[in-house]
Amino acid sequence: MNKSNQQRLLTVAIALCLFTLGAFAEIGSAQIEWDQSAPVTWDLFRGVPPADATKRTEAAAIHMTIRWHASYSVSSSNGGTTWTGQVAAITVTNTMEPDQSWVVPDKAFDNVLSHEQLHFDLNEVYRSKLECLLLETTSCQTSTQQAAIDQLVSTLSQTANAILLRAEETQELYDSETAHSTDAAGQARWQALISQWLLAPLTAP
Repeated sequence: MNKSNQQRLLTVAIALCLFTLGAFAEIGSAQIEWDQSAPVTWDLFRGVPPADATKRTEAAAIHMTIRWHASYSVSSSNGGTTWTGQVAAITVTNTMEPDQSWVVPDKAFDNVLSHEQLHFDLNEVYRSKLECLLLETTSCQTSTQQAAIDQLVSTLSQTANAILLRAEETQELYDSETAHSTDAAGQARWQALISQWLLAPLTAP
């Protein structure tokens, strides 16, 4: 499983600010958004395997991205001495990038595909968890317009950074404890965990 890129777009009333965590990933039409009713298939793994792929433990790698976007509104009161910043909307997406996902041709087995699907499912757990936690930040009051914007951006960014880092760590733990799909008992345990977390994402570590 390749490390996920996280792109965060923050929209405020007076400016459009772009922040990134990890490498920047372009938003393109080739990306596939997670859909429980549409599991991944091998034809979506269109990337070229690395030169040493046959020597690696993993037989495939799914490349995923979590992005979040927040829009804000800022208003003044008390003759402009008090500024209230509010989160107007939060959008969080979880996508797969087919052109960067790959599989070794003679290792495209069902159990490997199921392992990669669970990577995508696990990413969805953290997408949902991030969305829930970001929505808990609703407003703030400060003495200037810019301070209100800065406080909201800082609060949301800190929350997002922590959750996205935890998502990456849990993805790595999943690979380790399943030996990249070759440990059947470990795979079954993680499948049960991820199924539970999809129903209650805030219970995920």
